[in-house]
Amino acid sequence: MTRLVVDVSGHGFGHAGQLAPVLARLRSEHPDVAFVVRSPLPPAELAAVLGVPFATAPGPPDHGLLMHDPVTVDRAASRAYYAALARDFDRLVAEDAERLRALAPDLLISNIGFLGLAAADRAGIPAVALCSLDWLDVARAYDLLEPAMIARMEAAYRSARLLVRLTPHLPMDWHERARTVGPVARTGRRRRAELAAHLGCSPNTRIVLVAFGGIAMPRLLVEPPALAGVLWLGDRARGPGLASTEGVPFRFPDLLASVDLLITKTGYGLFAEAAAAGTPLLYLERPDWPEAPFLERWIRDHGIGAPLPKDPTALERAVRALLDRPRPRPVAPTGVDEAVALLATFL
Repeated sequence: MTRLVVDVSGHGFGHAGQLAPVLARLRSEHPDVAFVVRSPLPPAELAAVLGVPFATAPGPPDHGLLMHDPVTVDRAASRAYYAALARDFDRLVAEDAERLRALAPDLLISNIGFLGLAAADRAGIPAVALCSLDWLDVARAYDLLEPAMIARMEAAYRSARLLVRLTPHLPMDWHERARTVGPVARTGRRRRAELAAHLGCSPNTRIVLVAFGGIAMPRLLVEPPALAGVLWLGDRARGPGLASTEGVPFRFPDLLASVDLLITKTGYGLFAEAAAAGTPLLYLERPDWPEAPFLERWIRDHGIGAPLPKDPTALERAVRALLDRPRPRPVAPTGVDEAVALLATFL
């Protein structure tokens, strides 16, 4: 049995979402692999995202950034968090190195905490970092780090035997062993007729999915404008011309592949999954998020998405414009096989 320790950042479920198709493919190609997941996220919710069997074990504190809400960084709390890590860095790394020695993994995969990477280096365990971003560049963009902490984080990331950058990604050019792979996404099956039948609408009705990952929707989408021939679908949708995703018996990738348009916020997971499904999208811009320019340029370059307008009249025009276009060509999530091939060299 090959044992892999997988460190999953506690900064939302996007990091687990990036790992899910990679771990599933790795397990299918190497059935003797056993995963031990270390994350501050609740195990039951992690299991729903990852979709592979795993054991759990304590790991180092990895919160990425502390947030006021899912899109607004709490800079003061995040700065205090990194200052505390700086004070306790050596102790935390030493303690985690002992935990890793006890687990005796063949490889540590991090998405994308740095304390576990530093601990693996101290314990003599090979490690791979895999993600579309790193907390060093993100924290520096918000001016959260003292120089000593910058040096420690950079050394921790550089200790990884390999940095696998998932397209689209922050540059991370400072890592000497960085390798870029294609986009990583779960894929679904288009079940358009089944979805229309379940929702009780005409097969010709255009279905617009509103999905913000559980965060509060922009005001103009709380009561979206009534559009002839359009059904709005969301997890909190109620009223004429709206339907709820609650009770829809589809895996989310199947649902995404079956709708005509997605409205969401800028983020790797839904961008990559929409691109893989060929589903056009409108996105709520996140101008302060360091990863946003790379994500938004990528989705525009592939003809998948456009920014979400800020008033109802412009929203109606934008929705109609995307619905009237031919469906975009899907973007193959080639990064799944490419990442698994790189990871397999360490097994």
